[in-house]
Amino acid sequence: MRTAPEDSLSVAGPDPDLDVVHGTLDAQWGTDGALTPLHGERDCNYRLDSPAGSLLLLKVHNPADTDEILDLQQSALRHLRTAAPDLPVPDIVPTRDGRPWVEISGRDGRVSLAWLSTWLPGRHPEPDELQAVHLREWGRTSARLGRGLRGFAHPAATHPLTWDLKLLPRLRGWLPAVAADRRAAIEVVLDRFDERVAPVLPRLRAQVVHNDLALTNVLVDDDLALTGITDFGDLTHTALVCDLAVAAADVLSGRADGLDLAGEMIAGYHSVTPLEPEERGLVADLMAARYAATVLITAWRTREQGWAPEIDDDAYAQLEAMLSAGLDTLADRFEAPKPPVGRATAALTKARVGSFGAQELVYDEPLHLVRGSGVMLEAADGRRFLDAYNNVPVLGHSHPAVVEAVGAQLATLNTNSRYLQDAPVELAERLLATFPERFDRVLFVSSGSEANDLAWRIARHATGATGGIATEWAYHGVTEATYAFSPESWRGAPAPPHMRVVPPPPASPEAVAEAVRSLSAAGHGVAAMLVDGVFTSDGVHGPAHAWTRAAAAAVHEAGGLYVADEVQAGHGRTGSHLWSFVAGDVPADLVTVGKPMGNGYPVAAVVGPAALVDPFVNSTDYFSTFGGSTAACVAALAVLRTIEDERLVDRAAVVGAQLLDALRTVAEDAAALAAARGWGLALAVDVVDPATGRSDAERAGRIVEGLRDQGVLIGRTGRDRATLKVRPPLVFADTHVDQLATALAATSLAIG
Repeated sequence: MRTAPEDSLSVAGPDPDLDVVHGTLDAQWGTDGALTPLHGERDCNYRLDSPAGSLLLLKVHNPADTDEILDLQQSALRHLRTAAPDLPVPDIVPTRDGRPWVEISGRDGRVSLAWLSTWLPGRHPEPDELQAVHLREWGRTSARLGRGLRGFAHPAATHPLTWDLKLLPRLRGWLPAVAADRRAAIEVVLDRFDERVAPVLPRLRAQVVHNDLALTNVLVDDDLALTGITDFGDLTHTALVCDLAVAAADVLSGRADGLDLAGEMIAGYHSVTPLEPEERGLVADLMAARYAATVLITAWRTREQGWAPEIDDDAYAQLEAMLSAGLDTLADRFEAPKPPVGRATAALTKARVGSFGAQELVYDEPLHLVRGSGVMLEAADGRRFLDAYNNVPVLGHSHPAVVEAVGAQLATLNTNSRYLQDAPVELAERLLATFPERFDRVLFVSSGSEANDLAWRIARHATGATGGIATEWAYHGVTEATYAFSPESWRGAPAPPHMRVVPPPPASPEAVAEAVRSLSAAGHGVAAMLVDGVFTSDGVHGPAHAWTRAAAAAVHEAGGLYVADEVQAGHGRTGSHLWSFVAGDVPADLVTVGKPMGNGYPVAAVVGPAALVDPFVNSTDYFSTFGGSTAACVAALAVLRTIEDERLVDRAAVVGAQLLDALRTVAEDAAALAAARGWGLALAVDVVDPATGRSDAERAGRIVEGLRDQGVLIGRTGRDRATLKVRPPLVFADTHVDQLATALAATSLAIG
């Protein structure tokens, strides 16, 4: 058994005798042909063109590489072909007697191990031809390769490797070999590594990684699509994020725009293997470490072995650029995943029409969004918008608690709820703890529509009736059953025979009793009434506690169920309780939640008492494949925890009151704005024709479009679409109130 030297870099590369090589090919593999030298730092690589026209790759390894090192590399290749068959890696060609490699003597008398592998088509890309979209895909490939190697283990992977970034401090002794004018920069990186990186690396995810996904180790076709991954000579067990840093540093070395494009590779990697916060925070330092290691290793080898490649000049130039920009600044820049690179707005609009048909967009001029953070959204052209419209990201866009919870769960396990797992049970328990004691069952689904559909099924099962009641411009979902409860979607068509609609508050709740009598007379009876506690689609009317309690009483008297639809009103939006029906002490029978529940991840639920839920489940064997999936539940748990930890219900009350005051002040000075009203962070302003005082949908539309031009997003609601709807994430702050009010005042004045 060959023994590995303490430092493999101290061993010069092989010096094969080509006559011996040809003889070995013939004797051991029964083949021969023309040998064309290829790139290799420590090894000698050759393309073998056989007389039959087939291509193979011959690798004559560095004399320092032992049987164990070669077994590490070949074992990794076998593992990848099983674990990640979509990644193109070479296959080892055994000798005539089945051996994976043979010994070859060099002209200097040293012995090297050599193997023959299949040939991968393609070429090495040129640095400058890789654009943002290609670099993002390179990051994805790096992550896919890392995922493919996850779970792979081999004793040789733990042998010290000089190119392993975690060993950078060991190279400090080589500083004297570095040119004097470069030492200060290298020392800065070494000192930061000792202080900031070395203490953190041991607690990060670690595994065997490729550690060298450079341009010279990847093959592409003419369209720059991946065709091969080669050279597994730097395999090592180290922190997973080091693999990304090495790939990004090597691929971008020598590019003037390298630092601007690093985010593309990081975003591509993150889309496959979500980076943990500490990992993201170290990418810049680890890239600098790769450049510093390149300079140190090259300087030492040049001094000791006369080895003088050009890679150290590019590496040092990039390192200087990083230090000039500031590693802390770059760390912040790299920490935020970049928006995806996609089609231009005009092309995307055309493609959307071609595939989506008549499904409308929010604005007359399409708003092409690429990223969101907190209450801000960013468009493809770089413009930023204050989001006072979207209630789904209740915690704000891209909230790290949800991103990290879902990313970690998707990277671990995501199955349906018929397996025993912690997350669905914990979520059910946490939800029930926020409800009155009579609620003790939870059924998870994927959307608010599905939740309301399921509540309707339970109501029909429990009552035997078929009649339903909704407010006159309500919206409760898109399924066939919930469409019947959504007059907003009927486009003026008559109500289905089993439905009755009633005016929302401030109208009298007596209409509910009349609807009950009408359904009973028609033979339908009353199965359920669905009520959005904020009456969002009806024009935002709330709180209306007396109305909702009276409606529930009328429905109960007829034997029906009152379903509190908290999809839009819940999760603290009203600022008084987590759920609007609790704030009004409404005797709801079933409660539906959704939209904000996962902060954008699809998850929803029906909550009710066992007396209603258990008989339904037992008689229908109810189950939802995606409802209660592991990732969905951890998203919802993160939302509940954050609402509690950040006291967002209290915040909604305080900021909502400030926003309502601001809207009323603006309305007093704007002839086209009438009543402003709200409950927490669900607010509305009616728009009228100043000349007649009548609702003015056309003017309301122009105000919404004008606000968009000023960087503020709101919506419209109500039967005549003449009511401005303001429904921001719960992380809305004082400064956002001022920004919205100022923009609304200016827009209203301009429109008149």
